[in-house]
Amino acid sequence: MNIAAILIIITLLLIIAYLSIKFHSVRKKEKQMLNILEDIQKGNLKRRLLAPPGDMTAEVCYKINEIVRYYELQLAEIKTTELANRQILTSLSHDIRTPLTTLIGYLDAMTDGTVIGIEKEQYIKTAGAKAYALKNYTDDLFEWFKINSNEKTYHFEQADINELTRNIISDWIVQFETLGLDYTVNIKEDELIVELDASAYTRILNNLIHNAVKHSNGTQINITTRAVGEHIQITVTDNGKGIPQKDLPHIFERLYRTDVARPIGSSGLGLSIVKQLIKAHDGTITVTSEPHLATTFSITMKKVS
Repeated sequence: MNIAAILIIITLLLIIAYLSIKFHSVRKKEKQMLNILEDIQKGNLKRRLLAPPGDMTAEVCYKINEIVRYYELQLAEIKTTELANRQILTSLSHDIRTPLTTLIGYLDAMTDGTVIGIEKEQYIKTAGAKAYALKNYTDDLFEWFKINSNEKTYHFEQADINELTRNIISDWIVQFETLGLDYTVNIKEDELIVELDASAYTRILNNLIHNAVKHSNGTQINITTRAVGEHIQITVTDNGKGIPQKDLPHIFERLYRTDVARPIGSSGLGLSIVKQLIKAHDGTITVTSEPHLATTFSITMKKVS
């Protein structure tokens, strides 16, 4: 046997040895991967497949890790949503029971003749107010569920936000005057064109005005629109009791309660809905507050050139 043949045989043996080692390495790696995948399948989404750069299994490991991470985030989001839903249902049962029981009591008193005359008229007004409060509560509840289940649909179109804002405020004038609330509206005649969903914007502004009227205990409200560079800004300001500084970072969180107990009939979802609707418009909302001086909610949206 010549030297060339010997070298060929040695080379083949080395190749076979190398392939055998790689095969056993891959088999060992495969077994490790299967063990980790079984652990992941059982619910341990913290496990990851490890592979050094250049390893023949690295690309597969990295892709599996990405998938596991994605589903870990999805599961965390589902758990957060489930927790929020349980909190809302608990709040719902607590907050609806009292006004509903009161409403039934008023209706029973009117139907069985317990109250008559002027007192009956007062009962009718009170029962009506309770019914409207419950309607507002359920409206907020259904709106929140639609937004958070991605069932909320938007119809964006270009609109003059000045005109739309004036139309929304006009529906509040009677209530402002009935409550003896001083109101100032600073809206120029110029057009400010924005890409928006008119229904969603109406909900945003109505929620902010309702928040100021019903919960601030203030005597003044100011609503302003103005252009700020490439954006427009809408502000709603009241001179009411204000919001404690420690609560300001949290008031847009669902069901968040400040030191002042949330009034019965208030869903605690209004500001959370506002923030999510504004987010859908690629806008932002901020709040500043000096108790009994000024609490201002500022919305910023991009202006159409």
